[in-house]
Amino acid sequence: MIIGAGEVGRHLARSLQADADLILIDSSAAAVSEAEDCLDARALVGDGTHRSVLAEAEVHKAELVAAVTAIDSVNLVIAALAKSMGAAQVVARVDDPEFYVTSQGIERQVLGIDAAVCASRLVGVELLRRLAEIRARQVIPCAAGFVHIASHVLGEDSPLVDTGRARGTSWPKSVRAVVRAGSLRPVHQVEHAEVGDVVLLAGSPLTVFEELLGRALTPSSGTTETTIVGGGDVGVQLARLLGPRHLLDRLIERDRARCWALADQLDQVQILHGDGTNLAFLRDEHVGRADALLAVTGSDEANLMTSLLARELGVDHVFALVHRPGYAGVYSHLGVSGTVSPHETVVEVITWLLRSREAALVGRAHLDGLPVEIVELRLYEDGLKVADLPLPTGSVALLIAGAQLREAKPRAVLSREDHVIVAVPSGRVAKLERDLRRRARRAQGMASLSSLTGGSIPSSSTGSSSGSGSGSGGDAE
Repeated sequence: MIIGAGEVGRHLARSLQADADLILIDSSAAAVSEAEDCLDARALVGDGTHRSVLAEAEVHKAELVAAVTAIDSVNLVIAALAKSMGAAQVVARVDDPEFYVTSQGIERQVLGIDAAVCASRLVGVELLRRLAEIRARQVIPCAAGFVHIASHVLGEDSPLVDTGRARGTSWPKSVRAVVRAGSLRPVHQVEHAEVGDVVLLAGSPLTVFEELLGRALTPSSGTTETTIVGGGDVGVQLARLLGPRHLLDRLIERDRARCWALADQLDQVQILHGDGTNLAFLRDEHVGRADALLAVTGSDEANLMTSLLARELGVDHVFALVHRPGYAGVYSHLGVSGTVSPHETVVEVITWLLRSREAALVGRAHLDGLPVEIVELRLYEDGLKVADLPLPTGSVALLIAGAQLREAKPRAVLSREDHVIVAVPSGRVAKLERDLRRRARRAQGMASLSSLTGGSIPSSSTGSSSGSGSGSGGDAE
């Protein structure tokens, strides 16, 4: 059920209509009529904050309710009301960053709501991932962007390779695995780093970003200078991350009053008053010397123009914020491929929430140029250990994402809400899926028997006692 038929609501409906039965609700008859013309969804005119409207839409049958109107407070009321009326899972779009306790773009179990999502925060995390890819082979988002998995090739100039052979390599904390000659190994089994090793980093977006752009993996001469154009919510969030780490050259904002406000908010950040769409201004300020430029104003046209001018001036890495759905194709046609959309990020999170209720294997992604896939698992069991997971031989459990991030040690105990991020050798993911389905059927059967016998059926062993959390013994039935 989607409440709010604006741009976000319609885009979400278009993304889900092939895979779900949709109900779209909005208080505007015109918005509902427009949505009915282009969407395969049941549409209803009404106020989502009214119990009678939600009852008419049979909210108690909804697997997920997404409140995505343009007003944060309205979305929170709708989500709380839908949850109280029996919806299985509810999510509210809350765009005010001040609502959130953490710096993440999604927070779980707030005011009894399953998830609150902030589009500007989600966009900021995605742009951070794009910047990290400047120094990595690939960066994969997992757990709705709460975790980033990066692959990085060690060159001859890497400080890790320079380590003397008399002692083992001191690996950065976020390095969880190493791929050498096509073989995946947990990092604790690799004593010395070698040229050509591909290290897999796993951690929060900021942790992975800092280690990729720091001095642990590459020489200090490889610093990255970034220019931000646009002093809105996204620009401010990125400036707060990049400025103190000496990775931000300057922030450009065309509104003078906003510049003064930004100067009071941001430490260690140079605020420049000017027009990012003015070629002469950009040339005079030597913007072409930047390694990367982020165009994140509130105007798609301004972001597009700034991106094109930055490319013309020689900036190697240009990223732009795209507000209108489908507008990214215009950028791509003109040669600007590094686009990020608030609508897309919200859709991805809501799709992840919906998918994570149904499948043990929530997501998978192939690592470019490596015989390895990254998979995200959720087992819906309390008390299960990482060592009990039916991981194929050669797999490496990288990280646990739950209320907080934890190392995926073999004896780590999982809860129903935890997601486990695992590196799996290519070709073995299908077996993992079969084993997880088999396990789920067994668990359902035991639950049914237990209910029929009043709970007198003893629980069976959850897995091999010899599992190591890195695939050892994981192929046994």
